[in-house]
Amino acid sequence: MRRRWWIWPVIAVLLVTSGALAAPGLPAKPAKLTMAVVAGGETKGLKAILPLWEKEMGVKIDLVEFPYPTLYEKLVTAFQANAPTFDLLIADDPWMPKFGSEGWLVPLDSTFGYRRDADIFPVVYDLGSWPPPRGPIPPGEAGKPRRLYAITLVGNVEFFMYRKDLVSAPRTWDDVVANARKVHDPRKPLYGFVIRGAKGNPVISEFTPVLLSFGARIFDNNWRVVLNSKQAVDALTFFAKTLKQYAPPGVENYDAAERAREVATGRAAQGFIWPAEITDIVENPSVSKVVGKMGYTLAPAGPGGKHAPLMGNWLLAIPKGSRNQRWAYEFILWATSARIQQPYALGGGIPFRKSVLMNAEMNKKFPFFRAMADSLNAPAEWRPRTQEWFAVEAILGTHVNAALAGLETPEEAITKAAREIESHMKEAGYYR
Repeated sequence: MRRRWWIWPVIAVLLVTSGALAAPGLPAKPAKLTMAVVAGGETKGLKAILPLWEKEMGVKIDLVEFPYPTLYEKLVTAFQANAPTFDLLIADDPWMPKFGSEGWLVPLDSTFGYRRDADIFPVVYDLGSWPPPRGPIPPGEAGKPRRLYAITLVGNVEFFMYRKDLVSAPRTWDDVVANARKVHDPRKPLYGFVIRGAKGNPVISEFTPVLLSFGARIFDNNWRVVLNSKQAVDALTFFAKTLKQYAPPGVENYDAAERAREVATGRAAQGFIWPAEITDIVENPSVSKVVGKMGYTLAPAGPGGKHAPLMGNWLLAIPKGSRNQRWAYEFILWATSARIQQPYALGGGIPFRKSVLMNAEMNKKFPFFRAMADSLNAPAEWRPRTQEWFAVEAILGTHVNAALAGLETPEEAITKAAREIESHMKEAGYYR
């Protein structure tokens, strides 16, 4: 019988190029993995790298996109039924207390042996762990073994922007006020500071780094409300009085788009910022007048020297109902690897690895990456790890907004917010 010596190299090439070879120990390839994601810019980088995954691994990823509130409802419905609807998901980090407490996700460390990577900031792992490794732990959760349930995909963190052609990089809130005083001139108009002040999540995302940098907290480690403090009143007075005097009129109604627009049109010199607002607006030459004029730095320090940048990550995780958990884990390893994080960033994603954020060439293209690295390393702060956070945020966001609008004094706003948050937590069963 004639030996067909040529057939084996051909088969090998076909297998490799078709992605049909699986790594040792992997189960058979599924036809596809189904991933639940939020509709919007958060998936821009993900969509950019999916063709690479499908080419390398030969497994299709079917993205199912939902608006923010619908995604949460769809996930909870699937989790409660333990349905195999999704193999992967991306979750907003404030959802982790609910998902972790209910045990709906596959632990990545105890199930697959995931080991921490020194190229990833420790706070990223902390955010994806349950119960939380620091701060107050919800009732009934403290005795559970801590596991890693999710790893960041979208490394959102809040930092600070300033017009580097007009002022110096501020290190403290005193520096911010000095800069504002130097350039503020409503007649031009040029405002020294712009605030994202709309009621609820917008103003709390803006105020929390100020609050924490002044040494205030909402809860102690036993979930007792400690918001009603001198530090909190001082922080809100600074926010709603000192900073506001340098802000455009009407900032109590501003959300992220209005804040970025004021900077991009050259009407405001300083303010907080999230990464997507920079790439989409502030450094986008088609809509911005300040491209190349902006500097980015860590959130300013308060009176005690504390920097308190706020995290807002989207996390990759695997539902327990998935029938393709091992391949879903392979995708998480692949998508969060140092090799893929660079094309992910170049495709519009928000990376989180040190080697990408501190890379000199990447910083030439994305001048805010170093500020992101400094913020994650500070370390960045997360919202209190409780399922009640959204109710707490709504209460505090109402009164901080009222103080910003001049409808309540800072003292009144803090006192009312503290009282209402304590009442809510009591009804939620946090106090005996």
